[in-house]
Amino acid sequence: MKKVLLATVASLFLVACSNADDLSTYEEYGVLEETIDVAQYEPKVETDNDGNRVILFYEDERVAYKSVYVKDERHLKVISTGAEAPLYNNVL
Repeated sequence: MKKVLLATVASLFLVACSNADDLSTYEEYGVLEETIDVAQYEPKVETDNDGNRVILFYEDERVAYKSVYVKDERHLKVISTGAEAPLYNNVL
């Protein structure tokens, strides 16, 4: 029983320590990389479900960019919090 508990705790620890925000695995990553300097910001996946994925890009504690990817339509919108028009608004 102790071995099972230890294995479960270790698995949970490894999952928690993995980089859940590894954007390179996402379909929209190439466009994000071309549109903004992804390495300069701290990404946080706000939503990732069957329908869409929302990623916020933080500069210090302020959201600098937001991406919204609608999976079924393969539509991506990249928005700067400081600009009126989207930086990218198209189908991949």
